[in-house]
Amino acid sequence: MSALLWTVGAAIVASIALHITVALLSPEEEKTKDQRDREIHHFGEYIGQSFVVIGGVAGLVLAMAEVDQFWIANAIYLAFVLSALLGSTAKIVAYRLGFQPW
Repeated sequence: MSALLWTVGAAIVASIALHITVALLSPEEEKTKDQRDREIHHFGEYIGQSFVVIGGVAGLVLAMAEVDQFWIANAIYLAFVLSALLGSTAKIVAYRLGFQPW
């Protein structure tokens, strides 16, 4: 359990440090957001949050099956990691290949 807590803590610290670094290195004129930026952000968040829901349901199913807590925690943690990765990937793809709101 301590390995999971250390990993989660390290991921949070790395995320904060990376966000601060990118914010400091970005020019001021690139910090303004228009409607397209907001729509792409929402699109990526919807995709990412769907994996959080899937992980929650997977954790619930594993708990009902009385699986060891190790596997439940790792399934939920995997869902959070996939949420972040796939949400960010969706945003990058939307910026690079174009974005068509439905």
